[in-house]
Amino acid sequence: MPDLLPPNATPLEKRTATALAVVDSIPTMTREYWNPDDCPAELLPYLAAEVSVDGWELAESDEARRSLIKGAIQLHQKRGTPWAVREVIRRLGFGEIDLVEGRNVRRRDGTARYSGEWVHGNENGEWAQYIVRLHQAITLDQADNLRAVLERYAPKRSELYRLDYSQAPLRRNRQGRYDGQYTRGSINV
Repeated sequence: MPDLLPPNATPLEKRTATALAVVDSIPTMTREYWNPDDCPAELLPYLAAEVSVDGWELAESDEARRSLIKGAIQLHQKRGTPWAVREVIRRLGFGEIDLVEGRNVRRRDGTARYSGEWVHGNENGEWAQYIVRLHQAITLDQADNLRAVLERYAPKRSELYRLDYSQAPLRRNRQGRYDGQYTRGSINV
């Protein structure tokens, strides 16, 4: 294609022709590219950028990446709701969660535990804090990335207080090592 340019072509036109020649060599039809199920794995990052996927760095498999792309529009429509928080964590492959909203709402039905989740009195800001209880262990790197994703999907008035996975601690099967990658089940923000 660069051979078809006139002799007085500008450097920008030459670079554009070279770039378009590379794009033309990719044997993917447009219809396959826009379908997350049929899109080749090497083109998934470009498709994700076009539909504005958040949390791409947390998706560790092609299946999780495709799931994020499929739900990107719906997640953007419902951003700022508890449903969006649960759904983005589910699509990233972390499974179901329990979401505890409002730390100073003390219930007298036996569900409140003395674990630092509940605050006595009327402190400032605890009504807007929330806790995410995961049912599987995560690494510290995953926790940092998950915090960043939750900042994008949680309501702007809310503040993440804790990522808690103490219900699913590491097993002593020599898979998890004490190298600073895991904590003992709770990560305060």
